[in-house]
Amino acid sequence: MNTSTAKVLKKGMGIFLSGMLVALFVGNYSAHAAPEVVSKTILVKAGEVYDGKGKTVAADPKTLGDGSQAEAQKPIFKLENGATLKNVIIAAPAADGVHVYGNGTISNVTWEDVGEDALTLKEKGTVNITGGGAFHAYDKVFQINAEGTINIKNFRADDIGKLVRQLGGSTFRVNMTLDNSDISNVKDSILRSDGPNSTAKITNTRYHNVPQLFKGFKSGNTSESGNTKY
Repeated sequence: MNTSTAKVLKKGMGIFLSGMLVALFVGNYSAHAAPEVVSKTILVKAGEVYDGKGKTVAADPKTLGDGSQAEAQKPIFKLENGATLKNVIIAAPAADGVHVYGNGTISNVTWEDVGEDALTLKEKGTVNITGGGAFHAYDKVFQINAEGTINIKNFRADDIGKLVRQLGGSTFRVNMTLDNSDISNVKDSILRSDGPNSTAKITNTRYHNVPQLFKGFKSGNTSESGNTKY
């Protein structure tokens, strides 16, 4: 075998192996085991960590809700003050997603098909969301029903109404930040509030098909930098 032939075979084998690795990666990423059906809200107590280790869960529509826009659905997870939820995929039906009472940490949680809401802040606190994503939210993804702060980083959202929504007509202060994320196909706006003292900041984020970055905020209470429209 001459040198040129050896080089061609080596290159061909490299392309073949690369293709196989890509196929395996895509297959593993796009498919997951059948979801674990949750019939009773999972309580994550104050200061504790719930690590799903990549498992997929879905709500029992008979006990928690069918994931529609109907009010009064129950959450799959309830986080007490200082609790952490990580490494979970929430499939449909997602009922009312996650309720946070006080401070909470959300890490690498993905909502495949957002139900009534993906997450709701129910009591005053700070919610830090890192990684993960949310898809197919008819209305909002994150609902803020109490004074607080929501920080979102390294997040992907597509086909949503709004990413964050402060309770309509409320006047308590909410601080919203979005950084290093990718948001696409938004019906209304990325961050929305009616609160006169609420603030919003979007940085280093890519966005596509978004009518407005901010909506309802008082003049001077929003800022953006390093963002890219694509």
